[in-house]
Amino acid sequence: MYKVGEMVQYWGVKADGLMWLSAEALTGRILNRNIDEGTYVVEGRSGAAHVVPERLIG
Repeated sequence: MYKVGEMVQYWGVKADGLMWLSAEALTGRILNRNIDEGTYVVEGRSGAAHVVPERLIG
């Protein structure tokens, strides 16, 4: 479990019901956590917010 404000590396995002995976780890800051779906909202380097499943963070 990650804390709000924590910097993490993640390997993909969830958008429009699809999973987009990255060959390289991305870095971002946790903005919010959705316990029911097992996802986090992560702010990437560009400032955009992404929904990231917990299993892709590490």
